[in-house]
Amino acid sequence: MANFLEILQKLNISKQTIIMVLIFVIAFTLSLSIRLILKQKKVKEEKQQAVRRMREEALDRVLANPLEEKKAVSFEKKRRPFQVEYSKDQNNMASTQPMDNDMYQLTEITELSQRKYMFRCQEPVQIGNQFGNVVILPRDVEANQVYCQIFYYKKENYLRSNGMIEISLRRKGKVVIVNQNGLKLRSGDCFMVGKTAYQIEFL
Repeated sequence: MANFLEILQKLNISKQTIIMVLIFVIAFTLSLSIRLILKQKKVKEEKQQAVRRMREEALDRVLANPLEEKKAVSFEKKRRPFQVEYSKDQNNMASTQPMDNDMYQLTEITELSQRKYMFRCQEPVQIGNQFGNVVILPRDVEANQVYCQIFYYKKENYLRSNGMIEISLRRKGKVVIVNQNGLKLRSGDCFMVGKTAYQIEFL
């Protein structure tokens, strides 16, 4: 640096000019650095937005009402889903029992199957992890396996999350995240627990 200043002095360049040149070089360098940082930040934000849009679109496709739109759950042509109907008491099939007005049907939809369960509105239902799969759990299961619960409160049924995984609910094209306080359920609501969809129909 000292040699550079000596060279400039020999060329009869004033100190003020030298200082101005140095200030200009520093300002120019800072400007380039700031522009580069802003550009990198913008590219990163655009990538994050693109990923977010892809996730939202994928969620919308998965959460599409599976009973109204057959393409909501994709299947291979050679591996058709089988449909099984269950009642609360698995010794008696739901189709052979008279319908009670104070009941609801819960349809469990996976890539390979579609199962229907019947429950009384006052009866609590737990959904969670058992043997690595998302299933409707028995009452005496450990609490740390439960992902969400359907419960009855003041003549209404609600769905609440236990906070272990994200539970999303779709109603008429709108998607919301289920919290731990509970969301009131309506006929036709479809909620996702992992990759398994559940649709509720009140009778």
